[in-house]
Amino acid sequence: MKNPFYSFLTPLLAIGVTLLGFFLLKPAEPTALYWINMTWLIALEVLFFVWLRWGRLQSRSVDEQTIYFRVFLGVGTLYYIIASIAWMIFFFICGTQTGRTLLCIHFDLPEILDTWPEMSIRIYLVGILAITVLWIVIAAVMGRHDVVYNTQQTELENATEDVRDLVAELKDLAAEHATPETQRAWNALIRDAESVPPRQLASKADSFRSRANKLINQ
Repeated sequence: MKNPFYSFLTPLLAIGVTLLGFFLLKPAEPTALYWINMTWLIALEVLFFVWLRWGRLQSRSVDEQTIYFRVFLGVGTLYYIIASIAWMIFFFICGTQTGRTLLCIHFDLPEILDTWPEMSIRIYLVGILAITVLWIVIAAVMGRHDVVYNTQQTELENATEDVRDLVAELKDLAAEHATPETQRAWNALIRDAESVPPRQLASKADSFRSRANKLINQ
């Protein structure tokens, strides 16, 4: 039975604490930056808990994806969350008057900080968009390459299994039809089948079976 604390209560508690914090720190006249930060931080928390709880489970159902891509997707999502929070903190400290004032008090750098221009909300939104687009593009490119790689590996594994099946078929025929005179020819046929590259089996399978039929009719 799943623990409801980890499944539902922890995410709800985290989001509730975040909302409470924003409510307690809410200025008399909330700015657009205030609402953007609250919405984006809650979205990042939801993304984190979705990945933590369901991300890896859901990824197993993705067709034609390898475990390597699932690991990359999980790590990439975590990096996206970290980069987003880092950008949020950087903009607050370096792009707002309140953040520069706090930094000035802590490090006593008023002359340098006074020369920094206050960043606009548009720059902040462009940063959010850039981080998000970068995350999506990298995941899409990696996912595409992963599909191609996994498809090729699957085809190779299937072809290798076909080689094993053909060799087993020839061995069964040899056990049933080989004679002292044809035993050497059967052995050579089986060795040739075992050494054929899996990708070339489709073009050579009929040839092997034809040689087997000739040996049977001898």
